[in-house]
Amino acid sequence: ELSSGINAEYGDETSKPSDTSRRSVLDTALKSVAGFSARSVELFKKIAELSLLRTGPLEVDVKTQADTIKFLNEVLCCEVENIREQWESKMEEKEDVDLLFVETSNAVSYVQETLHFFVPVLKWILVKTSM
Repeated sequence: ELSSGINAEYGDETSKPSDTSRRSVLDTALKSVAGFSARSVELFKKIAELSLLRTGPLEVDVKTQADTIKFLNEVLCCEVENIREQWESKMEEKEDVDLLFVETSNAVSYVQETLHFFVPVLKWILVKTSM
């Protein structure tokens, strides 16, 4: 599970912080969601760069690459939601939960939009392989 590796980097999300204020919990939750979504976008950027730099024959066809990228995007979006759910259980104020929900929705949209960047990359790969 991806979130187990995230716990070490963004703080342990399984234990309720006892000495932190309400605002601190919200700030940490927002940083966790933002950090994971930013790293997800960076991952897609690296995949695109590597795809464009590839020389030689493809190991898999472009459709398989597109399906794999789409699946990875779905997994990462689900993981952003999992992070939200873990932090939401530590929040007592409805307004904090609502704010976290809105920010998580924005983060998921941001990660989903990275798929649009792959269209030209996949087109380039298709043109390159048909030569």
